[in-house]
Amino acid sequence: MGRKRLSNKDLPERVYFRHGAYYFVEPGTNKWRRLGTSRGEMFYGLADLSLNKPIQCMNDLFDRYALEVIPLKRSRTRKDNIAELKFLRPVFGHMRPQDFRAHHGYAYYAKRAAKSLACANKELALLSHTLTKGVEWGVIERNFCKEIRKHRPPPRERYVSDCEFEAAKCVMPQMQAVAMELKLLTGLRPGDVLGLTRKNLNDEGILVTPSKPRRARFDGSVSVGKSLLIEWSPDLRQAADDALKLPPRFRQAIICNRAGRNYTVSGFNSIWYRHMRKAVADPNNALTEPFQFRDLRAKSATDDSPEAATARLQHSDPKLTARVYRRGVDRVRPLR
Repeated sequence: MGRKRLSNKDLPERVYFRHGAYYFVEPGTNKWRRLGTSRGEMFYGLADLSLNKPIQCMNDLFDRYALEVIPLKRSRTRKDNIAELKFLRPVFGHMRPQDFRAHHGYAYYAKRAAKSLACANKELALLSHTLTKGVEWGVIERNFCKEIRKHRPPPRERYVSDCEFEAAKCVMPQMQAVAMELKLLTGLRPGDVLGLTRKNLNDEGILVTPSKPRRARFDGSVSVGKSLLIEWSPDLRQAADDALKLPPRFRQAIICNRAGRNYTVSGFNSIWYRHMRKAVADPNNALTEPFQFRDLRAKSATDDSPEAATARLQHSDPKLTARVYRRGVDRVRPLR
């Protein structure tokens, strides 16, 4: 097994950047093939390498998908897909793509769903997209995986009350407490809140381009979604000012670690869960059930009108806001 990368972690597997150019190291021979000096040339070079390799089994199809498709996705999706392929390869890797039928996918889905429905859905979606690309590349004539009916996992129902919010805020470090306020007021996803810098702040409010709608092009560039301006309110302005008053000073990141850099989601969550466990274990704290940092996005949607919540969360379909993010108890008026 090769060593883990210490740098250039966003590059595809077996691709390295050396002396101003990208290289692909062939497995087995360890021969270095020059791909080009730009990311676009690198992707085109990888595509040429995969085109010249005959696809005889699903592992070959997975290899081409990993070379051509996965590098064009968002960093979090790339990481998830690489992990998901590790589950798919032992089961389907030896199979000829032409031999795959829906009952193979159903058998895999049933076994994986017994352990984790969410993982089963993601892995089956990746398998289906791989086979769809196989149709595009002329490897197979039909994607039987599309015929498999998946079960939708129930949406998360945890609602954070005002009392719980304040109880958790009291035990969190100052930086995490300010992040709670910013997330509640803006309704942004965790990665977008933690990625805020001074450049996102202007005279009108917080201007941010949410990360979720990003789409990668084949040349390596990324097309981003519509920008969102969250207008200043007294509470939002105060939360931003409170964050910038915390050390270290003269930094660009709004929510930062001790070095003044933006937190990664995993790094922030490590601190979050550590203090959350302490809060729940403390008999003097009003918080009796833990909640996740992402649950504050749902609280932001629940505590506002449906129309305002849908607009702030940038959902094109209000039904998504209502089904997933508006939690708690529905209130109605009695008949007069």
